[in-house]
Amino acid sequence: MLLFLNMLDSEAEKSKFTVIYEKYRYFLWYLANERLHDAFLAEDAVQETFLALTRHMDKVKDPESIATRNFFATIVKNKAIDILRTRKEVAAEDFEDKAEQSQSGDLLDQYLVRENYDRILKAVSELDEIYRIVFEYKYLHELKDAEIAELLDVTPKVVNVRIFRARKKLQVLLEE
Repeated sequence: MLLFLNMLDSEAEKSKFTVIYEKYRYFLWYLANERLHDAFLAEDAVQETFLALTRHMDKVKDPESIATRNFFATIVKNKAIDILRTRKEVAAEDFEDKAEQSQSGDLLDQYLVRENYDRILKAVSELDEIYRIVFEYKYLHELKDAEIAELLDVTPKVVNVRIFRARKKLQVLLEE
């Protein structure tokens, strides 16, 4: 906590940060651990959240308000998703390296798999943002519809419809 306090300018900010830290650190850890299922990674997400807070202390008016609690919950959930995304990218790179090193597979098969993977990624990136986001949350981050709805502040039915439309648009893009 001292590191964070040293990043703040005024005594008022330091005092407010201390109150926030003491009030929310366990709550934020619980939310992060719920997503990450790893206590150490959850702690990393919480630390990243407090680091972000040092840059945005002006956005916190009342440390005791529900709005503040929801603000922190959103930040820590996004930090947890970032950690998951980073871990999946590393795992995908490891998988690709092993696939390239494997002598049992045919080189042409490996090329076709890689080409199809690149086509899918390109098609996903061409989706409208409203569809791309729910598609990535659903299939890359493996979040449930209710979790996606909570993150995007929409109903689960809206998430379901957006996923359906994203899949349809993706099929059209891949057929082209």
